[in-house]
Amino acid sequence: MAACSARECVVAFLDGFYAGDIARVEACCDENFTSLTHSPVEIFPHHGLKTGKEWLAEAIRIQQERFSARSYALHFIAVEGQRVATITRASLTKRNDGRVIDLTVADFFVLGGGLIREHHHFLDSLDLLQQLLGRDLTEPLAASVRGAMR
Repeated sequence: MAACSARECVVAFLDGFYAGDIARVEACCDENFTSLTHSPVEIFPHHGLKTGKEWLAEAIRIQQERFSARSYALHFIAVEGQRVATITRASLTKRNDGRVIDLTVADFFVLGGGLIREHHHFLDSLDLLQQLLGRDLTEPLAASVRGAMR
């Protein structure tokens, strides 16, 4: 990737990721790229800590297998030197039933040498699970943990 600002690099990464452009996404990242999606890997085994640029292609393929359409809207971006934080609204259309999943996502990036070295991805995993299943899990879950909260 040609020299660009941290902001431009992160926006190119997000644009490429949601467009499914593996080459563009990989061009934004350092060879020693690490990504950590903060969610329960017991439920979402493709989340968690991943290393290497080859993971990016796999992540895009997984999403393309599961979702027929993917898009995002950038709602917030903050840049401080080589650190970038974003808040986006992601929209994913499930391939098997056409249900649209809408998520607010926070991403934090650390760049070096003009490329992304670290990526931390935060989302509401309970909300994601409920949308994927198409049902409210809040009350049954709350009922099962009420005693533990006392």
